Amino acid sequence: MNKIVFITFLTFFFKISEADEIKTSVILQNCNVCHTQESQNHNSMKSLKSLEKKYFLTKMYKYKKENDNSVMNRILEPINILDIVEMADYLYGE
Repeated sequence: MNKIVFITFLTFFFKISEADEIKTSVILQNCNVCHTQESQNHNSMKSLKSLEKKYFLTKMYKYKKENDNSVMNRILEPINILDIVEMADYLYGE
């Protein structure tokens, strides 16, 4: 019985870890619709890769805290601060 509980725990733990990695890359794929080098050529939105990590974090926190019903505010509503840090680490390294 203990082996079954242990195996179930390990399976669940590794699925959560894998899901977190997938979640970060999926979130960033959605960002790429507007924030890539190609999209920058067509509008005033900057490519995420062209920003510095500190600037990215500052802007994301600001958008998250604002309550102005902007597009970025609505996009960030389901995303928590830890997700934002993980996004920055994914994009710019730790």
